[in-house]
Amino acid sequence: MSYQSFSFLFFSAAVVFLYYALPKKYQKYVLLTANAFFYVYAGVKYVPFLAATLLFTYFAGRKIGGIYEKEKLLLAECTLPAEKKQVRADSKAKAKKILMLDLAAVIGMLAVCKYTVFFLSSIGAVVGFQLPEAFSMIVPLGISFYTFMAVSYVLDIYWKRYQAEKSFLSFSLFLTYFPHIVQGPIGRYNRFKNQIAPEGVSFDPVVVSQGAQLLLWGLFKKLVIADRLNIFVSDIFDHHGEYKGAILALAAVLYSVQIYADFSGCIDIVSGVSEALGIKLDKNFNHPYFSKTIPEFWRRWHISLGEWFKDYVYYPVSVSRAVKKVKKSSKNQRFIELFSACLPIFVVWMITGIWHGASWNYVAWGLYYAAIMIASVIFEPAGARLKERLGINDELFSWKLFQMTRTFIICCIGRVFFRANGLKAALIMLKNMFTGIQPENIASDELFTHGLDRNNFFFALVSIAVLWAADMLQERMHIRQELQKQGIVFRWIIIFAGIFALMLFGIYGPGYDASSFIYEQF
Repeated sequence: MSYQSFSFLFFSAAVVFLYYALPKKYQKYVLLTANAFFYVYAGVKYVPFLAATLLFTYFAGRKIGGIYEKEKLLLAECTLPAEKKQVRADSKAKAKKILMLDLAAVIGMLAVCKYTVFFLSSIGAVVGFQLPEAFSMIVPLGISFYTFMAVSYVLDIYWKRYQAEKSFLSFSLFLTYFPHIVQGPIGRYNRFKNQIAPEGVSFDPVVVSQGAQLLLWGLFKKLVIADRLNIFVSDIFDHHGEYKGAILALAAVLYSVQIYADFSGCIDIVSGVSEALGIKLDKNFNHPYFSKTIPEFWRRWHISLGEWFKDYVYYPVSVSRAVKKVKKSSKNQRFIELFSACLPIFVVWMITGIWHGASWNYVAWGLYYAAIMIASVIFEPAGARLKERLGINDELFSWKLFQMTRTFIICCIGRVFFRANGLKAALIMLKNMFTGIQPENIASDELFTHGLDRNNFFFALVSIAVLWAADMLQERMHIRQELQKQGIVFRWIIIFAGIFALMLFGIYGPGYDASSFIYEQF
């Protein structure tokens, strides 16, 4: 049941109806039933993996929480500081054992399901054997996302950020919540729980209406922009060896727009459904292509993933034993600063690349951004001095435009690794991209021979302009709130215009695949 399919829209409408039609005390059960139906519909074979993650994490959290509750009682009986220190050390050691068992089980399932074939194939390429073609592993739907949510939950309890949830129902609602289980955002339990009011959620037509508007905007991004661009992009990437220069660069640019419209469109769809249910998902995009630097770009793109890595990988590595040893052993302050800053970046981006996919091109994509981020740290002082000598004013529009263009180009190059059919294909495409401009491939009617005719190609450009204009407005205002302030006639004109745009210009013809959001594969 893909998020842009008619079946998902009908399913979501039925859930919202039952959610508010039944007494409030049944709302949690409506959601839990909807979650179970959604996941079982996706495939019964996936259920045991989700159930195992749910049970392992819930009981690990309860066990760690119990250890800390006992710690409080023991501390109340202690009189000497040494006794208290020993009690805390013993409790932490016990809690750590439970934590490590849970992480081994949960992350182990992710690793085995997602990376076994990649690992064995890589070894086979070195020693000279091939896996049987029939060999495969079940990769449960959304496992990368719900695993990270489970890990964050149990780590937060271990670090005493909040107490373990005693209600199995409430925790189950969080981990299996159908709007975010497949593609995120990667939620945090404390934020989710605070929105599940014990007294229930009252029906608010404005809230439901604004949720529906966000869903409509997400469908526009996906069906009108992303799926239309996918026709052109796929033709070029799948036949990259036949082209050089400008046409490859154009495909990389359009893929950068496609993946943004695709992924942010999905997040808008699920956020709209969730908002209609009175639950706001974490913000996942903040107009990333307006970023002036690569670090800023990754603070604006897939925000929940970036925050997850910052909290559960970057900071722990920053204070790890390896970093502490370097600080103690070296007297070179500049080296200590660079090592302390660069090691966490390298680790984060290696894991980020592997998390996105079991393929060497994703590893290369992660290393690409690691190199750029590390270089920005190393050369930041030199860059600041150069700007000062050149008298560059950071507030000038021309300088900001240059920064945004530079950032976008860097991202487009990275997208080649991300989209290509393997690392070898990515390297060939990058080589061919800078070998001969061949402007005739995009400056003649040949441009319209890659799946999109002239009308569809120019309509794609118009749609991108609409998306860009909307993002510009969203930088300055909350569009749905402003729309709500307008007269009812104007509001419904805008809404019906969006509905008709979807009906008339969405891609539903031959080749349309209602199950293919890009981030579903991760």
